[in-house]
Amino acid sequence: MDRSLTWVLAAFIGIWGIFGTWGMNAWGACPVKSTDTVVTGKVSKVSDGDTIRITVGGKNFPIRFLSIDTPETHYEGQTQGHWGDEAAALMQRLLPVGTQVEVRLDTEKCDGYDRVLGYVFKGAELINQTMIEQGLAVSYCIYPNIEHCERLSPLVKTAIDAKRGMWSDPALELPYDFRRRVSNRPYEKWVGSLASKAVLSPEKEAQVDIWDRIFFMKKADIESPYYPARRD
Repeated sequence: MDRSLTWVLAAFIGIWGIFGTWGMNAWGACPVKSTDTVVTGKVSKVSDGDTIRITVGGKNFPIRFLSIDTPETHYEGQTQGHWGDEAAALMQRLLPVGTQVEVRLDTEKCDGYDRVLGYVFKGAELINQTMIEQGLAVSYCIYPNIEHCERLSPLVKTAIDAKRGMWSDPALELPYDFRRRVSNRPYEKWVGSLASKAVLSPEKEAQVDIWDRIFFMKKADIESPYYPARRD
């Protein structure tokens, strides 16, 4: 091989070794192990009503609260306005910077954005539950991460019946419906009933009560005790 070509290749490999590695670290990877069950740390930032960052051993972990969804403050350049701001403000009051938290993990440890998925406890208080009780979150149970879904489901119904928080707004759009509309996506997740265990095709979401919903990313994920409804 020509020496000049060899030099160019060597230089390229060296640069890739530096910047390629930097790029992978910049994009990140799931910061917890598949065997981890709990992560503890201090809150370093509240991003919105269902996302925070915590410091763990000098590292900064993004945390996405499991089984809840709050109105958006920033999604593809759009916001859900007042209720997104209210949910974020409540989270800031519940978990000010420096608060010690315990994040309990479920089956899947991270989402597609490498955020740690968990149930966030401040002492004995499950913050995921508090957001629902205050009427600023809806349950958002996605299989297989469903450890607390049956605990949270009736609390959503209670908040709706009491017209608490965002449920006082007759024009409220559920956060997951807002994101789908803004992204111009079709209904994608199969939707089941926590009570009956029957699962319907994505476009039939409205046939399952808001508080009773459990989502499956695809039909193949449905397993006992859940089952596809016969008409699907």
